[in-house]
Amino acid sequence: MMNLMNKEKKESTNSAWIEDANKTEGWISYLGGLAVAFREGSYSDIQVKPGNGPSIPAHRFLLATRSEFFKTMLASDVCKSAPIDSISLPEFNHEELETFMEFLYCGKLAKEKLDVHFQSLAFAADKYVIPHLQTYCEQHMLELLDSSNALKILEISEICSNEVLKVAALKSILSHTKEIYFSPGFGEFARRNPHLMVHIARAHSEKETQNSAIAVQYNNGC
Repeated sequence: MMNLMNKEKKESTNSAWIEDANKTEGWISYLGGLAVAFREGSYSDIQVKPGNGPSIPAHRFLLATRSEFFKTMLASDVCKSAPIDSISLPEFNHEELETFMEFLYCGKLAKEKLDVHFQSLAFAADKYVIPHLQTYCEQHMLELLDSSNALKILEISEICSNEVLKVAALKSILSHTKEIYFSPGFGEFARRNPHLMVHIARAHSEKETQNSAIAVQYNNGC
């Protein structure tokens, strides 16, 4: 009985130690080794090429662990007699690719970088199947969402099939209809996205119906 209690106590102590260790500067520094490897290109074994600008050195193992897309690509490459030494991601310019790679290595980004590159990152997260980046971009866009970017975020939500973003963007648009409908970019948005205009029109109609129903209930109550 005493042995069992001692074992449970030891396991509890070990668990607490691990939890505390995760919060220490040493643990953060340990994880930061990946960031150093990214910045310095230490022991890199593959080059990632943007649409323009210089390529960025990377590590196959990290690409494979961060993305099922890259994992499948690199796994098929193992069977070749001469493995590829580079991959191309032409949708990125150099700065966008550098930001994308930084996220893969570090798991986070400075807000300033995210503010600039959230669109390209959201598209990449969807295309290359990176759930953590998808959630990261979604949360950032929800925090960023206002009348000035609601149309843009609605477009992103459609391309990435993100229903949470779509609902939030439509709600923002309906809350600022006059401001958005008469904004300089609305006409171009409408020409570019007739299908999204249908979504906006339907959402607007539903809102009007709900408002009418509330008004009727209020009048009947009076």
